[in-house]
Amino acid sequence: MVNPVDGATLVSVVGGTFQMGSREDDVRRLWSEMGWEDRWFAGHVAEPGELHAHTVEIDGFRMYRDPVTIGQYRRFMQATGHPAPVDPTVHGPWNSAWQDGRPLPDTGNLPVSSVSWEDAVAYCEWAGARLPTEAEWEYAARGPQGNVFPWGNSWQDGVCRCAEVVAGRRFVSHAEWRSWLNGGGKRADGTWPPSCWLANHVAQIEGPTEPERYPGDVSWCGVRGMAGQVREWCGDWFDPGYYVRSPRQNPPGPVSPPDYPDRVACRVLRGGSWLSYALTGRGAQRLMYPPERRDTNDHGFRPVIGERD
Repeated sequence: MVNPVDGATLVSVVGGTFQMGSREDDVRRLWSEMGWEDRWFAGHVAEPGELHAHTVEIDGFRMYRDPVTIGQYRRFMQATGHPAPVDPTVHGPWNSAWQDGRPLPDTGNLPVSSVSWEDAVAYCEWAGARLPTEAEWEYAARGPQGNVFPWGNSWQDGVCRCAEVVAGRRFVSHAEWRSWLNGGGKRADGTWPPSCWLANHVAQIEGPTEPERYPGDVSWCGVRGMAGQVREWCGDWFDPGYYVRSPRQNPPGPVSPPDYPDRVACRVLRGGSWLSYALTGRGAQRLMYPPERRDTNDHGFRPVIGERD
């Protein structure tokens, strides 16, 4: 099926039941196998509230086979007058696929990136779709069998567009990944250290690729690029405690952001990206970011159309 508004191919995700979230012993076993540092376990698994496995029943829906592309997003901009997904404080000719509000040549088939949650919602409204719930996204990635990664339960080098592939090496600690990507941060003059990846590449163009270049990064229902390419917005507010009280059937996510004095209100992101290390390719991985911000190089989205929408 094709969405006539933007030409996107949709795949059917048959409804079913699965275990959402993870058991700690299972995740610890993976951490040991991969040699990942404990800091990543705390920050990426425990603190976001993943460790409360619970049964969820999901109605069937249709999901975009691929993330929304730059070309599709340009059609949306032309139809609505919506601005390009750039933040002038962080994006310029050195890292952007956009110039003067138009995409650069030969970028139309790349996943759009740096999109805010608000941008993604506006696109979905134009396209007659919506963002997936966090539960729908995880179900599409893991399936009734509860795969750790979209393709199965074991990591496979080179199967998705992630930092390990871009860098040509494995990462087991935050320090070595950060050194490769940004050299530890910008220098006093606002430039990246010359030896790091961001100093030598146009992030929005050389980071993500067409999903068909990674045919192994496909889930049980035929959705592509869920472990790599770009992180993907979901409709839910992020709440690390939500899994404890989540309803069994079609959990919609919190109705409002949680009232944590030390936290900024965020929306949920799912999936790995071209600049993220392998562990973020896990289907149960929870991520979050403020909904109004475009100051990234790897945030995209993948709409859904529910059977009852």
